[in-house]
Amino acid sequence: MSDSRTVDQLDIIQQLHEKCMESVVEYIFSLLDISCLRTAETVCKLWYSIVKKRKLWKKLYQNHNFRSSTLNLLLDRRTCEGFNTAEDEFLHKRLLNAYEKVQQNWVIGTHVKKSVNVGHCSRFVMDSKRVITMDSTLCVTMWNRWTLEEERLPLESEDGISELTHLQLAEDLVFCSYRDGTIVAWDIMEKAVSFRFKDENISGCDLKIHTAHGLLVSFVTVTGSVRGCDQTRFSVRSVQKPFSIVAEELTKRIPCARVKDVTSDNNYFVVFLFCSNNYVVSAEDVKIQLRSIDTFEILREICGIMPSDHVFKYFDGWLVAGIRTIRIWDIEKSNCQHVIPHSNSSTEEYETLVVDVQLDGERLIIRDNSGTFKVWLFCCNKEVNFSNRIGRLSNNSLSISSEPIARRCEKFKFDELQIITVERVQDDIRGPFDLLVMRNFF
Repeated sequence: MSDSRTVDQLDIIQQLHEKCMESVVEYIFSLLDISCLRTAETVCKLWYSIVKKRKLWKKLYQNHNFRSSTLNLLLDRRTCEGFNTAEDEFLHKRLLNAYEKVQQNWVIGTHVKKSVNVGHCSRFVMDSKRVITMDSTLCVTMWNRWTLEEERLPLESEDGISELTHLQLAEDLVFCSYRDGTIVAWDIMEKAVSFRFKDENISGCDLKIHTAHGLLVSFVTVTGSVRGCDQTRFSVRSVQKPFSIVAEELTKRIPCARVKDVTSDNNYFVVFLFCSNNYVVSAEDVKIQLRSIDTFEILREICGIMPSDHVFKYFDGWLVAGIRTIRIWDIEKSNCQHVIPHSNSSTEEYETLVVDVQLDGERLIIRDNSGTFKVWLFCCNKEVNFSNRIGRLSNNSLSISSEPIARRCEKFKFDELQIITVERVQDDIRGPFDLLVMRNFF
C-alpha cells in the first residue's frame, strides 16, 4: 500500500457516501453494537452526521428493545424522574448507554442502596414505576421507585374498619381485599375507586385475590373441624371495561385443600394447594393446578413435585422450588431440568437454608437465611435452543451480601434495575419499624 494515501482515501464509509450508497453505509453501521456505535460517532464529522441523520441510535434501540425488557424499564425510570422524554433528541442513545451500564453492574454486583421508612409492612408489590406497600393495619401507600415520593391511597373496606388481607398491582389498578370480604380496585391514573363490592361468602383472614385475563379470582379457606378437612371456597368474576362493571360468574369449592398461592402467565392460571392430612411433610403435600385463562376450569393437576415447607416461584412455565436443594421444573413436562448447586449427587444440598426465590425472564435469584443473594443467569424462553457449551442456566452465580434478615422480612422482588426488600430495624426510641430497601443497578 502506498504511503501517499490519505486517511480519507482509506475511509470506506466516506467513499460509499460520495457514491450515494447510503443504504450500504447504514447496513455497515447496523452491524455495530452499543460500544462500537458510540466510538464510530467520534471518528469524524461525517460519521457522526451519518449516525444522526440515519437515526442509527433509534434503530439500534428498537432492535434491543425487541429482545429485552430492560430498555422499557429505563424509559419508565426517566419518566418517573420527571425528564421530558418526548423532546429528548438523544433519548435512545442515553437509554442504550444506560442499558450497557446495567448489564455491566449485574456482572460484578455493583449497586447503590436507598431506603425509606414504611412503618410496618406486611406485604408489597411493584411494577416498573412504583411500589405499593400494605401496612399491617389498614393503610396502603404508593411509592415512586426512583424519587421515593409517597402517596397514601384512600382505600377502605365497605365497613371501613376491616383488616387488609391481600394486595395486587395490575397495570394501573391496585386491587385490595379485606377480612370482611370486601374487594376494592383503585385506579392510579384517575385517582378514584373503580369498583368496590363485598361478598360474605369469601370473607376471612386468609382471603387471597388474583386478577388476570379479564377475570378476578378470590379464595378463602374454610377451616374444618377435623385435620385435613379444610376447604377452599373461590369465586370467579368477569372484570370488564369500564372497570365499574363486575359480573359474578361462579362460586365453587375445592375440598380438603388450602390455597398457598395463585399466579398466572400467558397460558394458565396456576393454583398451588396444600392438600395433606398427614403429620409428616412429603412431596405429595402440594397440588399444582393449571387452569384455563378463559373459564378458570382445571386443565391439569400436578402432584409430587414439592412438599409444603419448600419456598417456590412460578414464572412463564418454570417452577423453582426448594429449601436446601433448589430444583427448576418445566411445569408442563413435570420434569426437573436443573438442580442448584450443580451436582451429580441427589443428596447435594444448598449450603444454607433458602428463604425466598424469584425468577424473571433473564435471572434467577436465591436468598438464603444469612441475607445473601445468589444471582444466576437463566433463560426462560423455551423456544431458545442451547449448545452443550452454553446452557439455559449459567455455570456460576454472583453473590450479593446483605445484612442478617429478621423474620417476616425474607421476601424480595426484583427486575433488571432493582432488587427490593423490606428490612426490620430495631430503634430504642421509636421501636421496631420496616425499611423499604432498593438496591439500584443503575
